[in-house]
Amino acid sequence: MSRRSPIRRPEVLLVLLMAGYLVLLGWQVRRGTQSALSSLALGAFGPFLSIYDSANRLTREGLQAYFWQRDAAVKAERLEEDNRELQGRLEISQALEKEVLQLRELIKAPKPTGYQVIGARALTEFGVPFGRYLLVSCRSDLSFPDRTPVIGPQGAVGRVQTRIGPLYRILLVTDPSSAVGVMSDRSGVHGVAVGEGRSLSVRWVSNEADVKAGDLFVTSGEDGIFPPGIRMGTVTEVSDGPDYLKRITLSPASRLGDLMWVLLLRKTNG
Repeated sequence: MSRRSPIRRPEVLLVLLMAGYLVLLGWQVRRGTQSALSSLALGAFGPFLSIYDSANRLTREGLQAYFWQRDAAVKAERLEEDNRELQGRLEISQALEKEVLQLRELIKAPKPTGYQVIGARALTEFGVPFGRYLLVSCRSDLSFPDRTPVIGPQGAVGRVQTRIGPLYRILLVTDPSSAVGVMSDRSGVHGVAVGEGRSLSVRWVSNEADVKAGDLFVTSGEDGIFPPGIRMGTVTEVSDGPDYLKRITLSPASRLGDLMWVLLLRKTNG
């Protein structure tokens, strides 16, 4: 197997060129102010030295660019990790802040006279297409019978329908099977609020009754479930019906899809 001639290797050729350049400079003969061998050496080896200098500069700049890009990529990756961590902490902080605000509202909510209030953790809302239920978790040492009223920071939520182990299923006021006695807080007009999936309708109110958009309806206490005075909802639509009964739509007072905590109302003795 033939060995590669060392003269063909670029680094050997470069060393030989540099050596020849130094030899010519060492044996230069001066003619006036100009060295003949110096001129010859510069003319012969100048292009090679220029090419070498350019290649050396490009190599240095390339290495500098490579290290800069590598460091920039590492820093970008670290910043991305820090950003993800901060984003996670921010989401947790926002959730905690939201929960604290709801608890604060729940504490400030007016409590009905003659009732003990017990806080419960709202877990999830479910039910399709129109059924509306809420699962809540409460103290295991307490027991609540069916039809126990449940309220939130803004008003009525529903009533206990059944117990499932440590959890309670709450029938929301927006469920079609829910009916709550209500009255207008402004005019005192009475009716029955029935669930319609996302909203409520007030039935059995005559066309002659004084009901306007924006009126607040509260529980009347006539259903035997809710105590009177609990906010039920605000009138969003009202019109006269052909059967001499008004068509009244309420927007629920409680934000039923955004609950974290609720209060179960338990009658006190006496």
